[in-house]
Formats: sequence, C-alpha cells, structure tokens
Amino acid sequence: MAPRVLSPVVAGLPGCAERTIIRCLHGPQPEHRARRLTACVLRRAGASCDVSDAETAVNELVTNARQHAPGPYELRIYIAPAGVKVAVMDSGGDHIALTRRLAQAATTDAFDGESGRGLQIVTGLFPGSWGAEAVASCTGLSPAKQVWISVPRRPSPPPSRPAIPSGLRRPCEDSP
Repeated sequence: MAPRVLSPVVAGLPGCAERTIIRCLHGPQPEHRARRLTACVLRRAGASCDVSDAETAVNELVTNARQHAPGPYELRIYIAPAGVKVAVMDSGGDHIALTRRLAQAATTDAFDGESGRGLQIVTGLFPGSWGAEAVASCTGLSPAKQVWISVPRRPSPPPSRPAIPSGLRRPCEDSP
C-alpha cells in the first residue's frame, strides 16, 4: 500500500498554508543555508519562539536526513496565519518509524551513544510541536517523508484607524 501523501497543511494550526517556500538542500553546507533561511522567514513572520531554537532544530533535522535517509533533500516552510511549519523532506519512506522515534525521544533520556540525540534536541526545544509525515518531493518522488516543527506566530494587532486631520472631521451633531 502506497503511503498517503499529505497536502501542505500546517499541522496543529487551523487553515492551509498561505505561502510555501521550498528549497533544495544540496551542495556544501546545506545545514547552514537551511538555518539562515529559517531564521529569516521566522523573523519576518513574527514567530513567537526563540529563533535560535528553531535554527538548532532545523540543523538537527537536516543533519539527520542526510545521515539516515536517501536524497534529494528539501527545506519546506509553510506559513499560515497562526504559525509556521518548518520541515525537512528526504526520500526515506519510514515516517511511521520516525514518528515512534520522535515520541521515544520526547519521553526518555536513554539513547545509545550519539544516536537519537538530535531527535531529543528537536523534541526538547519544541515539545508537542513536531512530527513526521508521508509526502512527495517537489519532483513527484514517492515515497518521501518530512520531519517538521511547528512555530506559533505572534497575533497581529488589529488594524488601526487612520487619524483624520481635524480640519477634515465632521463635527458631531450632538456637540454644542
């Protein structure tokens, strides 16, 4: 049975993504490029988290993808009114096993050596705001998976009414 491919909906956040950014992660220093783009987007989107925490998590996600799954690799950033979902996609089809490993990383300190430490960092920095899901790459390759974190946005202030110069104001009919 083929894995179900999910649409780019920001998990845990209502509504679909209003904007999606996808960048291929190839060449030298993809972790650095992913951190830089993530930080820039989160700052502009008004993220309500410490952007350096998101940079650390994205670095771990890119490193894990490159060490444990076949390419191609993509950084996907879904921007929605309530939050931003930052995901790293690879051509591994093991999203269910990885979801279990993420859950284990969130609830235990027992990992063998260095294996699993990156997942512990991700789940520790973003408790309850992470996951893995089946997707297709932008070139249509399947199976593929993406591992993600979700970052809430600060509520935008209500639009303010522009000030009307006093010479253009109509006097109230009740005023003396």
